Parts: sequence; C-alpha cells; structure tokens
Amino acid sequence: MSRFAGKVVVVTGAGSGIGRATARSFAAGGARVAVVDINAAAAAETVQIIVHDNKGEAIAVGCDISSEPQVREMIDVVVSKLRGLDVLVNNAARFLYKGGADAGMQDWEAIMSTNVAGPALCSRYASEKMRSAGGGSIVIVSSISGLSAGPGYATYSSSKAALLMLARCLAIDFGAWGIRVNAVLPGPVDTPALQRELDRLGLTQEAFAEHLKQKQCLAGTVQPEEIADAILFLASDQARMITGTHLIVDAGYTAGK
Repeated sequence: MSRFAGKVVVVTGAGSGIGRATARSFAAGGARVAVVDINAAAAAETVQIIVHDNKGEAIAVGCDISSEPQVREMIDVVVSKLRGLDVLVNNAARFLYKGGADAGMQDWEAIMSTNVAGPALCSRYASEKMRSAGGGSIVIVSSISGLSAGPGYATYSSSKAALLMLARCLAIDFGAWGIRVNAVLPGPVDTPALQRELDRLGLTQEAFAEHLKQKQCLAGTVQPEEIADAILFLASDQARMITGTHLIVDAGYTAGK
C-alpha cells in the first residue's frame, strides 16, 4: 500500500497501544510519521520499530500536549524535519477514573487539560500548517465511554464525550480550509491501558473475556491495528467527503445500549 506516500502524519500518544499501531500503519502506507508521546523513550521505541522492522520513515518527538508551548514547538519541529503536515491523529489521553462524588478540581483540570484541551491545541496549530498547504485531515480518538455512562467514570467519560463535540465544532471551523475532522470511538481494545484498567478493577482476563462475550455482537477483543484501520480510512482520500462524524469500532458493544 502507498495511499499515504508523500504525506506527513502526526500521531500523539504513539508510544504504545493504539497510537503505536496507528503510527506503524501510516508508515506502512508510505507516510513520513512523527511519533509524539510524553514518554520520549516510548516514542523512540516506536520509531525504532518503524524504521528497523518496517523500513519506514519516522521521527520521535517528546511532547506534553497539555502544554501549549510544547504543542506549538512540536508542530514546528514536525513541519521543519518532515517538510509538511497532512494528517493529525489526536490519540494521546490520560486515564483518570473518578466518580462525580470523588473528583476534585485537580482531577478535572488534569484530565480535561490532556484529553480535551490537548487535542484542541494540537488541532489548532496543526490546522494553521494545513491551511497554508491547502487542506488536511484530523482524526480524534474518543471512546465509547463518551457515549455510555458508568459508575466511577465521570472524569474519563466526560472528557471523551467532549471530544465528540470538539470533532464536530472543528469540522465546521476548519471546513472552509479543506480540513476534515472526524472521531473514532474504540470499545475495549487489547492494549496496555486496558490491562491496567483490568488490574485496577481486579478483573482477570478470563472474567473480562466472559464480559465481552455477553456484551459484544462479535467474538474476541478488538486489536489496536483494527482501530488503526478505521483511523487510516478517515484520514485517507477514500473519506474525502466525510467530516464531523463519529465512527464506532467496538465489535457491537454499544449496539444494544
């Protein structure tokens, strides 16, 4: 595949999980990829996989997306080193789970600054570069937690719900410049973040597998590469008239809700 040949792609939170799988998929499609993560070592590891294992082109950029100066600098570095910017994938997220009766101001500020303001800032500064180049595509990784409420998830679910409206608003704001903005909503995905959540809840792999069997329409756990496939579709020319929409990838988890 070479559908992204000559394209420059930024993937935030690309040090592991969905972000790493997405960065690898874009590189396999011919893109020059900026692997962005707050964990610089993890970003460098993803780059090594892309360059040495997949023979792709990538650079690692350390960035805390909750910091506007760092976001601005990150975008400038990408454009300077990779000679452009065509696609932004807002994947970086903070996994902070607290209910409304427990969350304080520090909790709300922490999760909203990373999960909502971070993607908004990345989109703002990326859009400035895309606008001068004649257009581009932005994909925001939300979650089915943004659609379905649950006990103890007020902080996380609220932040993911906000991203759905952010995608729609940015689609309106950026549409005149030829920039498309869409969101992908993963369900449970086989990633390190999911394993950490299972550990937090005290769930075994066997118990979780049974939970998925009862909830999903399709058997098995969604893999990071399957989320990457959805992201690449929305970022590609195949979706050139799709903007302001939400694509759920959850094996039917939310179908009965």
